[in-house]
Amino acid sequence: MSSLSSLLMAFTDLGESSVLLSTVIAACGWFWLNRQHHLALLWLFAAGGCSVTMLALKICFLTCGQYVLHGSVLTPSGHSSMSALFYGAAALTVGRLWSRAARHPLLLQAIGLTIPLAIGVTRVLVDAHTPQEVMVGLAVGFAWLALFAHLLPKTEASAPQPPAAVPVLLGLLYLGLLAVSMTGEHVTVEGVLGRVADALHVQWNVCTG
Repeated sequence: MSSLSSLLMAFTDLGESSVLLSTVIAACGWFWLNRQHHLALLWLFAAGGCSVTMLALKICFLTCGQYVLHGSVLTPSGHSSMSALFYGAAALTVGRLWSRAARHPLLLQAIGLTIPLAIGVTRVLVDAHTPQEVMVGLAVGFAWLALFAHLLPKTEASAPQPPAAVPVLLGLLYLGLLAVSMTGEHVTVEGVLGRVADALHVQWNVCTG
């Protein structure tokens, strides 16, 4: 594998759903213990909602994708959707909880937007998805991010600024999970979802046309 291919594979792992969801759960645990219950529930709601939406879309496209968008979408990109939500929501949360970061909203927004777009590009370059599949994933992720941004101001306005150890520990957890993801075997749900689609074809005659 060339150095460029290795770099692309490493960067695309920044959108690995297992890494992002594990980090979300850890962060929500801290939010809850710190009595920021609404913020914890908002993160769980957005991450869970985005995940369920993608699972449903993957099953729908695997089952009936040949009739949608000229068959150009087989399985929408979960990396793209979760990264759009995670990095965007992380930027918004950092701006809300850390006063110094809040002074640079445009920089936070640029980071939250650039990373998922770059991850989407790498998904195409490593031949994991078509451009259309990435676009569907990004659309789902940014839709849930918009809902997150709408609901975020309704969370605890007086949330205390977290101690410096919190972002450090969450960052170490994220990097540790990312390292495991890069060196280990990737776990995907496409095989299971494909069997669900096959069952819908055979047993229920869904989209057998």
